Amino acid sequence: MERITLFAIVAGLLMVVSGAGAYRVSESGTPASSAPFASPIDHVVIIMMENHAYDSYFETYCLQLSPECNQTANGIAPGTCEPMKNMPGGCVVPYNFTDENLSPPDMLHTYNSTVMAINNGNMNGFYKAEGHRMEPFGHYNGSTVPVYWDMAQEFGLGDDFFSAALSYSLPNHWYLLAGQAPPQSIEQNINTASVAERHTYLNQSNSTESVQDLLLRNNVSFRYYDWPLTTYQKAIQPVNPTSANVPGKGSAYAFWNPLASKAESYTSAYDSAFVARDQIFSDLKDGNLPNVSYVIPMGPYSDHPPANITLGEAFVANVVDAVEYSPYWNHTAIFLTWDEYGGFYDNVAPPSIDPLGLSIRVPFLVMSPYTPAGTLVNTLGYFESTLAFIEDRWGLQSQCMTARDCNAPNLANYFDFSMAPRAPVFFDPNWENDTYPYQHESYAADKLDTTSWVGQDNPAIDEDTD
Repeated sequence: MERITLFAIVAGLLMVVSGAGAYRVSESGTPASSAPFASPIDHVVIIMMENHAYDSYFETYCLQLSPECNQTANGIAPGTCEPMKNMPGGCVVPYNFTDENLSPPDMLHTYNSTVMAINNGNMNGFYKAEGHRMEPFGHYNGSTVPVYWDMAQEFGLGDDFFSAALSYSLPNHWYLLAGQAPPQSIEQNINTASVAERHTYLNQSNSTESVQDLLLRNNVSFRYYDWPLTTYQKAIQPVNPTSANVPGKGSAYAFWNPLASKAESYTSAYDSAFVARDQIFSDLKDGNLPNVSYVIPMGPYSDHPPANITLGEAFVANVVDAVEYSPYWNHTAIFLTWDEYGGFYDNVAPPSIDPLGLSIRVPFLVMSPYTPAGTLVNTLGYFESTLAFIEDRWGLQSQCMTARDCNAPNLANYFDFSMAPRAPVFFDPNWENDTYPYQHESYAADKLDTTSWVGQDNPAIDEDTD
């Protein structure tokens, strides 16, 4: 009911109706909302980072009311001993990472380890799932991830937002784009699959409807900022299953671009949608930003352990700043999230909506000119909520693809479309220049310089990992 009420208010205030007469359809086929989505948002930019649970970054964020926090978030108070199986003493006190932990170790995040960590919703299996390590319980704060905390303070953060699949990166990226994943990608890590299993995956991918099908057949422009596609025949060449090299750039088996596994992506109707990630800067400058953009970092700038997380902050800050200081800002919403938990502890049990999910909670940040500073959303959301937002915005509710996106909570409560659009807020890509709480007087728009962006393509290191 909250969604219907907000949409009705927005429609009355703005008198801008997109897709009037279209409805969000539930799994049973009945309309879940009878009100069309009306908003000034014409562009959606989705940034998908890697491998951090909500508590990994925001465990101690806004635990008490303060000038920066007009609501409290669901985290863990310092000193709290969290119950943990197989842990000496039966509980563990999460601890602050320091500057020495900016490149955390990679940890297990498979289906088995995820299920073991969740332990039927008790959230007490992380110690055993990660081989009796303490790193899962380390977390960052406003001193060690000031860019992300400043973005939360200045715009919006969700503390009840969950990754989609009890699995590794590839299925979660599929769910972000399609509300579903080819079964072969769920049953087995494609990196260790046989050639026959890889071909099964390709066939399943070709029959999996995705957001690119939904958007392009409805003349909604779409672009995937990661890397340009080569040719399908080259992309599907088998990778040695015994090799340590993960399928990455140029491969149909890439974990972070699942659409590269679809033969249609290499046809003239679709291939122009797949471009180098740094093209977003020229598209913003030249007036070529599509309606829907997915922006994917390369490995060292993705937050995927053992990458230095300050490089991930730099990547995000540069993209956000470039959008804000472009002519598109007044009509753009930026959604920032992480693909899965990466082995890090989180204290909130994920809801079970089907056999594969939901999975462990991840951070979700929303930046738009219609997101009031300090917005903290405590209501359920997950990756398919971004699909629901897109479908509602462009009147495609009746064409939703799966039970996941058809029934996903919309993200309208991150916005106040009755307010005047907010001015840009600059985030310094150099984390050493950032402080939390955000200090407006220390930042200036003239610092923006995307020509020296640190995340430009480097084929020598541009590989996906799980």
